[in-house]
Amino acid sequence: MQLNEALKYAKRLLKFRVRSKAELRDRLLMKGFDPKTVEATLESLEKSGFLDDEKFAYLYADDMLIVHGYGPLRIKMKLRQLKVDEEIIERVLERIMKEVDVKQIMKRLLEKEKLKGPEAREYLFRRGFTTKEIDLLKEGGVEM
Repeated sequence: MQLNEALKYAKRLLKFRVRSKAELRDRLLMKGFDPKTVEATLESLEKSGFLDDEKFAYLYADDMLIVHGYGPLRIKMKLRQLKVDEEIIERVLERIMKEVDVKQIMKRLLEKEKLKGPEAREYLFRRGFTTKEIDLLKEGGVEM
């Protein structure tokens, strides 16, 4: 009985947005479900495809990079805070960085903020971009 209630509650949470396994575990425990029920719920959701940390991490990283303009270091830190497994984080970031034109995103950020020179470099560092990525932008002809 409690398992059905936990599944119903978890699916309702997942309907609003994709969540990590750890985040869903915390929410179920806070709601008062016992640990055995919570683990059974998570296992059931994983088997049925409703819960997938790799998918969650990919969607989160994609949004953070493309929509919000954060670099891989900042994304990695946020995914760690969300208790996503380190191997998943590495795989997802590697995939995203191959799929997305990171130079274009950095360029867009600098144009929006009207930054050049050392201020531009510092701004990109604070957003979580690596020295390597920033140097590639500079080599691409963007004034730094």
